[in-house]
Amino acid sequence: METIPKSILIESLEAMPDNLEVEQVIEQIILLSKIERSRKQLDSGEFHTHKEVKNAYKKWLE
Repeated sequence: METIPKSILIESLEAMPDNLEVEQVIEQIILLSKIERSRKQLDSGEFHTHKEVKNAYKKWLE
């Protein structure tokens, strides 16, 4: 399960309108979770460059 720093969640919620639907809050939490996961992947080197992906697709499409 992904974690989100509470400060980021609070900042995000404070920037949203006062009247929110529960779905909006859930969607925001999911978005923040995905962003945090992506940051961790970048920090740990778990990603592919654009060039690597292009080369992989070339081989795959042959």
